[in-house]
Order: sequence, then structure tokens, then C-alpha cells
Amino acid sequence: MYPLTLLLALCFAPALAAQYANADLPVYDDVAVAREAKVPARQLNLRDQQLFSLPAGTESLGELTYLSLMLNELERWDAGLDQFRDLEILNLQENHLRQLPASIGNLSRLYRLIVTGNDLKALPEAIGELTRLTYLHLDENELNRLPAALARCRRLELLNLQSNQLSSLPGELARLHRLTHLNLGYNQLREVDLQWSRLGRLTELNLEANDLRRLPASIGKLRRLNTLILTANELSEVPEEIAGLPELKLLILADNRLTALPVDLSGLTTLRTLILTGNPLPASEVERIRNALPECRVLF
Repeated sequence: MYPLTLLLALCFAPALAAQYANADLPVYDDVAVAREAKVPARQLNLRDQQLFSLPAGTESLGELTYLSLMLNELERWDAGLDQFRDLEILNLQENHLRQLPASIGNLSRLYRLIVTGNDLKALPEAIGELTRLTYLHLDENELNRLPAALARCRRLELLNLQSNQLSSLPGELARLHRLTHLNLGYNQLREVDLQWSRLGRLTELNLEANDLRRLPASIGKLRRLNTLILTANELSEVPEEIAGLPELKLLILADNRLTALPVDLSGLTTLRTLILTGNPLPASEVERIRNALPECRVLF
């Protein structure tokens, strides 16, 4: 794995951890076996079974808390899913879903929802009814907008929107005060002007491969940020406030148009890795950065 890709994978490892079932309970991969269990089945993994809909008999497993339909052939939401009101984790990764229904709002106990790698173009307003959501994976879809109602999911800690078609964000997202991981990489954003001061718990922010021309000075409000990824944008400068982030450990600015960094880099006392490859930095600036950050591994 290319070193930069490895870094990104490590940064967003919690996104993978969020998909796992409860290791203390049995996980069934066959509906018939689950139905015959002496104790009501709570976890069902129907991963990679070439399903176009829920298997017959699944409706009798009304006490499920975990259901994975990952890597199947679902093109539509199966109405049978609506009955699983006790679901806490629902994994629909790598199907062909074009939309989520309003009825998803009835699954009010969900705290992990994974819809990675589908064909979603929009989200229903009912997504805001999932007020217990902590992890939400919507990466690798075709979303071109987000509903303001998403801001009602106030418990969200991880929001993955990588690889969609977003060109703007609703300002209401700034109400997601508990967010620690926000991935907006590989979209079409030209600016990001959220009220960063209201997202003060963010530790990891990925904005790589967008079309950003500038960053607002308010990004300096993210005082807990330890990872900031800005690879492959159109930045010709970064605000001075970035150099004052007190917990920043990893800063990736590769493949932009930078000819200089902020004049004062002394505030980056915790920075351990800085990646600047693919920028037109003059030799004098390279030397200045190296001298200013003696404890940091800098890649040019």
C-alpha cells in the first residue's frame, strides 16, 4: 500500500470498527438456523449471498439488533426491513440502492448505519429521525446534496461522506457538536465555511480531492484537531490560523499550489508529519520549513 494511502486508512480506522457486530452474542448467517435458535436471534449476517430481497422467514426474527446485508444485489429498500424496530446496527454496504425510504426514520434505535458503495443521489428528510446515530457511512454514493434534517442527528461522532458529488454543505451541519471524525474527501466542494467553532470536538478532518481555493480562518477554531488532510485541492495559501492548532499531529497538503506556508510555524509544537509533495515551493521556503519544524518529518 502506498504510504499516503496507508496513512489515510489509519486515520479513519474507526470507520471500519463501526461495522462490527457484538462479539459476545452469536451471529447467524442462515435465516433457518436463526429461527430455530433456543434464544431469540439478535444478530444476522447475510453478507455476500446474492440477495435481491430479504430471505423468506426473516420477518420472524423481530428481535434483531444487528443485520448485515453487505455485498448483495439489493436495488430497492426491502419493506420487510421496516419491522426491525430493535435494530442498532444496519449494514447495507455494497449494494445498488438508489434511495432510502422515509420509513427508515422508524428504526429509531439505530446507532450505526452503513450505506457505503450504493447509488444514492439524495437522503430522505426522515434521516433526521435517527437521533441515536453515532456512526453514519454514506461514502461512495452519488449524493449531490444533504438535507438540513441531518443536523437533527445530534449524537453523530463519525460522518463519512467521501466520494460523493457534493458541491455545498448545509450550514446546519455545524450543529453536530459531537463530531470527532468528518470525511468530505473526493467531492466537488469549492469552499467550506461551516461554523467551525461549533465543531470543537473534531479530531480528524478530511477534505482531500475537492476543488477548494481557500480555507476560512475559522478552521483555527478546531482546537482538538490532530489530523487534517487537504491533498489535491487548488490551495495557493493556507490561513495563518492553521499554524496555531495546538494538537495537530498530521497535516497533508500535497498536490496543491502552495508556494509558502504561514510565516510563523512555532505553534505547531505537536506536528509530527507534514506532507507537501506536489507543490511549487521554492528551495528557500523548503529550507525555512525544515528549520522551523526540527521535530517534524516533512516530505517535499
